[in-house]
Amino acid sequence: MSQARPWISLLRFHEYGPLFLLCGAAGALYAGVSSPSGLAALLCFIALFSSSAFVLNDVADSEEDAVAGASRNPIANGEIGRAAGVAAFALLAAGSLAALYFVSPPALYAAPLVYGLYWGYSWGPSFKSLPGVDLAVHGAVPALFVFMGGALSAAPAFGTALISGVVFCMAAMSGALQEVRDIGKDAASRRTTALVLGERRSVDLSLVLLGSGVALYVVAILAGSLPPDMAALVPGAWLLLSPLLRLRAGTEGVVEAIRGVRLRGVLLALGALALYALWARPG
Repeated sequence: MSQARPWISLLRFHEYGPLFLLCGAAGALYAGVSSPSGLAALLCFIALFSSSAFVLNDVADSEEDAVAGASRNPIANGEIGRAAGVAAFALLAAGSLAALYFVSPPALYAAPLVYGLYWGYSWGPSFKSLPGVDLAVHGAVPALFVFMGGALSAAPAFGTALISGVVFCMAAMSGALQEVRDIGKDAASRRTTALVLGERRSVDLSLVLLGSGVALYVVAILAGSLPPDMAALVPGAWLLLSPLLRLRAGTEGVVEAIRGVRLRGVLLALGALALYALWARPG
């Protein structure tokens, strides 16, 4: 396990992968996609592509993270060589492109935007160094996964756009929290939204984004895009709100808040998918 740990840390699939996969599955379930092979190809793409983006981020940040003494980057702390990290990125990128071969239009048409946003987050335009844009990219990529799921068989409906909006808000909220966590390290090398706003206002922004996501979810129910029974999950927003309130009050650290939001977000997403699948079941 000790030899595998640096690679698990580099890929970071356990942190974000489940939520990203649920985004694609949610879009497909909502659109009623009946092709298991198409959905499997999309989920394979999401898994490989997202891992490639995380690896690219650590490769791009390896030098500055080494100077800062950041232990979260296994390339920076010498557990994995930079050349090995580049090779891992290349393999994952190639695998994601291969998976796209089996993804049908119009879902396929969103792929170039996904690549440009998430790879450009760490490399090239480096969106993570542009305040406001950084959080927009954090929210846009998972929202696009929902869009791609819904576009596997047809043009996405209005309801898909609303669900994508919910995901955008929640993912941008997570991005704001991550920037608060890394605010000390980022101060030496880039400007982020958290550095511009400060820690307290960034947490306030996270609360606003959470509230916006919940509001869009309620709108989707009121508009008939989601079944009324799914209103039962609205009180579950407290599961995400409580860690943020403790963080704002100073009774919980940002790392613990992120961990709590991430785990509870997965549980809520699973509950939403299960409830919708039950509602949509024939008969």
